[in-house]
Amino acid sequence: MAKNFLKNEVAVKMTMVGFGQAGTRMVDKFAEYTHTDGTAVYNCLALNSNDGDLAELKNVPKSNQVSLKLGGLGKNPERAVKVLDSNEEAKEKLKEFITERVRPSDELVLFFAGLGGGTGTSTIIKAIEEFSAFHNKPVIRQELQKVAQQYPMSEIKANQAKFARIAFENAIERKDFIKMGIVVTLPVRADGPDVLRQVNKFSQEIWKLANDKSKGVAFVVFADNQHFYDEFKKLNENEKKGIANSRDYANQRISEIIHELNTAANGSGTSVILDSQDFKRILLEKTGCLVINKVSRNMNQIENSHAIIEMFQESLRGSSFHPPIDLMKKNDDGSVEASKVHHFGMLAILDEQKNINDSFMDDAKVEVSNNLPINGTVFNGYLVSKNDFLGSVYTFYKTDALPSRLSKGLVEEFNEFKERQSQIQFTKSQISTIESIDEDEDLGFAFGDFIDMGSDEENNNAGENEDEDLADFLDPDKMFGTTK
Repeated sequence: MAKNFLKNEVAVKMTMVGFGQAGTRMVDKFAEYTHTDGTAVYNCLALNSNDGDLAELKNVPKSNQVSLKLGGLGKNPERAVKVLDSNEEAKEKLKEFITERVRPSDELVLFFAGLGGGTGTSTIIKAIEEFSAFHNKPVIRQELQKVAQQYPMSEIKANQAKFARIAFENAIERKDFIKMGIVVTLPVRADGPDVLRQVNKFSQEIWKLANDKSKGVAFVVFADNQHFYDEFKKLNENEKKGIANSRDYANQRISEIIHELNTAANGSGTSVILDSQDFKRILLEKTGCLVINKVSRNMNQIENSHAIIEMFQESLRGSSFHPPIDLMKKNDDGSVEASKVHHFGMLAILDEQKNINDSFMDDAKVEVSNNLPINGTVFNGYLVSKNDFLGSVYTFYKTDALPSRLSKGLVEEFNEFKERQSQIQFTKSQISTIESIDEDEDLGFAFGDFIDMGSDEENNNAGENEDEDLADFLDPDKMFGTTK
């Protein structure tokens, strides 16, 4: 059994960076992929809070592994953030890792982390901020300064949004403006209410970062471990062979589907091809939640073009990495609310040549256009290549919508935990206390005798920028009304 298209050069060159135990294990799967000469397909790096977890990695080169030497941070990202903030050496190591070790000669840098733990959740947000500040903010600033030199200042002040957009569009066209992708995993329900609460909070922060255009985030994948757990439980023993648990299953699915798309998009040999430039546009233009789905059938079950169209229809209804996203919602009054879909990609890989007219791609394209609120371009293509005797179809797109469990499900699960707990009477044993005999002793001094408690009045800043409007315009953080 084989998949010949996996030998293709990748369509988009990617650097993979993993944070924490979950993130580094995902990246370790990508590090398995090698060229025929044994060199790595992807540049893979791993950062964790302790040496022990890094020791479990099998494929990421030791030279690309960095430990913050903090020990375990547990499943408490809020505490982990405080630990990281208070440890100057660890902060400097993280900054050095992002600015010096992650050298983005590739077109896309992917950051991976699990949102249920401590290290990954706490470091990935800081890493995105550091990466953007070091690589992308200077590019935007240069383009803002160019615009300031090209147009009268009075005209810029009168319409800052227009000229900020001109500068930003010039910046993202430059090769030194590096796009980022984010792949994070949501926890299983059994991790408990406090993990759900913290994940809900940090996922909001990540989504906010992704929607800040100046950061350079191309997409976010919110992979759901509950989704993978439920799928894994349904597999038969033969399908589970070699896969120890649902986490390993999740890592395998994420890496293999992304790698399959990245190599298949560089294929050729049929009359309708989705090429590398098409794939780049889908991944790198605009921003949003990246939704990928794959549907496969044995080639013996695919007798005609109608069977392939049915597979595309099935693929549209789901997602490989999380529960489906509701793109169209019909209100009680009959009106329809739709979430914007940017460019849309659809790809078929057929294991053997059958007498199937390639008009199925046109028919499938019409099906997509009629059923989705697409604001961009539909890119489609198919390959004929060895594919483990399977026919596979892939749909992939970016949208402003979020997976249902993230948009409302985590809150519902948290409330269910609270409801169950409210029906239980918790008891707590206590140790009787012997009161200190000098507890109310007058010590003869007040706290303020030793510590400056501050005055009741606050001083106002007197300094003002000579030209506040121009300063705001030249600040990349404020170009779209953002503050950071």
